[in-house]
This record gives sequence, structure tokens and C-alpha cells, in this order.
Amino acid sequence: MTGGRRLARRTTVAASQGLLEIEPLLVRDTEDLLAAMRLASRQPSTRVVGVVDEDGRLTGVVPVAVLAEAVVAHAVPEAFFTDLGDVSDIGRFAHAIQARTIGEIAEPPVAVTSERTISDAFRLMHQGRLSGLYVVDAEGRPAGYLDLQELAMRYVEALEEEQGATATTLDEVQDPPTTPR
Repeated sequence: MTGGRRLARRTTVAASQGLLEIEPLLVRDTEDLLAAMRLASRQPSTRVVGVVDEDGRLTGVVPVAVLAEAVVAHAVPEAFFTDLGDVSDIGRFAHAIQARTIGEIAEPPVAVTSERTISDAFRLMHQGRLSGLYVVDAEGRPAGYLDLQELAMRYVEALEEEQGATATTLDEVQDPPTTPR
């Protein structure tokens, strides 16, 4: 087993969270789409909005790109007409154009606890096609945000350590030079 795989199996989310100091972006499920987009624009490094209920529990997630598309669909719906290829596309478009709150466009919550491993976190991001996810406490309240870039940096560190400090590119890590530099 390589160092990268060992790292993924034993490194907790808590140990990786905060590497890039990306703050959670939490919005009430009743928040207007335009207000939610304004909040997201003030925090561009957080690429997934966490949607919370009145008790502060995570009820959904919205990738910022989806939020932006919903806002644009309200302003210039004709921009999306060429992309409507089948019935499911038309249904998604109709849903986006009718939505008024972020809760209406939210996807089911995708989250981890701080005790889970970064391998678990990556798997959830990959399955949900998300570039980040929320770290929640035992009650389901967001306690932090973990970005895909933070996970990738953990693997960069592990791969570089595994191949020695001289490896500076992915090609060198995958196929290290046979002669000393």
C-alpha cells in the first residue's frame, strides 16, 4: 500500500479541515435566491452552499454553479433553451425557473463528521459530484467545510513524501528519475 492510500485510510477530516481556511457558507432554506447569490459572491472560495433549517441543521447543499444558473435562468431564460435536449432537461429547467428560495433548489445534504477519513470525504464528494462538503456535529449542524482542494493537497504532500522531496511534478512522482539530480 502506498503512502497516499495509507494517508487516506488513516487521516481524519479534522486533520485536513482548515488547510486552506475556507469558511462554511450557510444559508437558511427560506433565503431568496438573489440574496443567497449575493452571499456566495462575498465568499468565492466556498464552492458549495450549505442550506440549514431554523435549528441550524444541514438540510441540503447547493453548488454555487447551480445557484448561479438558477439566478441566470430567472434573468435570461432563453440562454438555456438550446440545452434542453430531453424531458429531464426540461423538468430541471422548469424547476429552476420556478424556484424562489435556495431550499427549493437544494440537493440532499452530503456531509461527514470530523472523525471520518479523507478517503470517506472524497468518496462522498465524488459520488455527489461536489467540490466540497460540510463537516457536521452529532446533531447535523455544520461545524466546518472541507474543500476538494484541501483533500488534494493532503495527497500531494503524501505523494511528495513517498517519492522524496525531489519530486516536484506528477510525472516525477509517478515515474521517478533513475539517476540522481
